[in-house]
Amino acid sequence: MASKFKLINEKLRLDMKSKADELRYKWSKKGLTDIFSILDNIAILIRRPIKTDKFSGFSTYFENNFVVFLNSSYTLGHERFSGAHELYHITYNEDILKSRRILFDDEQDLEDNANIFAAEFLMPEEGIKEVFYKQVDVKSDQVLAKHIVRMHNYFQVSFKAMLKQLIQLGLCDEKLYTHLLSYQAIDKADELKKITKQEGYLPNIIMPSMTKSISTEYLEIIRMNYETSKISYGKLEELLGFIGKVPEDYGYVRNGEY
Repeated sequence: MASKFKLINEKLRLDMKSKADELRYKWSKKGLTDIFSILDNIAILIRRPIKTDKFSGFSTYFENNFVVFLNSSYTLGHERFSGAHELYHITYNEDILKSRRILFDDEQDLEDNANIFAAEFLMPEEGIKEVFYKQVDVKSDQVLAKHIVRMHNYFQVSFKAMLKQLIQLGLCDEKLYTHLLSYQAIDKADELKKITKQEGYLPNIIMPSMTKSISTEYLEIIRMNYETSKISYGKLEELLGFIGKVPEDYGYVRNGEY
C-alpha cells in the first residue's frame, strides 16, 4: 500500500524546532513544562467537550486577554497537540490575533507552521531519539504498533502524531505509515487499547479527557467579583456552571439571593 505521508521541508522544520526549543526552555525556567499549565499562565484557557469533529481548538483575543479554547472530546493526546498548536499562534501570531481576533481558514501557512511547532515542542528531536534507542531500538522498517505505543505514551501525544514524528526523523520507514496509522482507526480502538495494556500503560492518552475547566486566573476573577459583591450569587452560579461547578464547591452558600 502506497504511503500518504508527506515529509516536512527540513529547513522549515529546523526553524520551528529552534522556536520550540527556545520557548520550551523559557517556560521550563519558570517551572512550567505541561502545555495546559503554560497556556493557563498566558491566556484564559477553556477546556470543554464539544460534540463536533469540525475543530479541536482555537485562539482569540478578547478584552486585553488571549483566550484559548480546547475541545476535550478529542483524545487527550490530540488535545495536548492542539494546545501546543495554539501556543504557537498566541506567541508568534500575536499581532494578527490582537488586530483581527481570529485566524482565517485560508491562512494555511500559519496552520502548517503551528502544527510543525507543536510536534517539535512536544516531541523534541533529541528526546525522541534518546527514548527510541532506549525503549525500541529496531531498524526503521521493523517498527511495530507496540513501539509507537511506547513512544507516544512517554511523550503524551497521540499515536498519529508520534508516528509522523518518527518518520520525519528517519526512525520509522515511510512505507509503514499507512499500515501503522490504521491502528488508530475507530474499528481498531479495542486492539490499540489491548496493545496499550500489554505494554503496561493506561489508555488515558488515547481517550477523551472530557475535561470541563477554565483558567485559574478567570476563576479567581469570578470569585473576587462575587466576594466584593460585583456579581450576584445567581451570576456566580451561572459562570461556574459553564465548567460543571457549583458555588458550594468553593464554600459559597446562597443567602436568599438570586
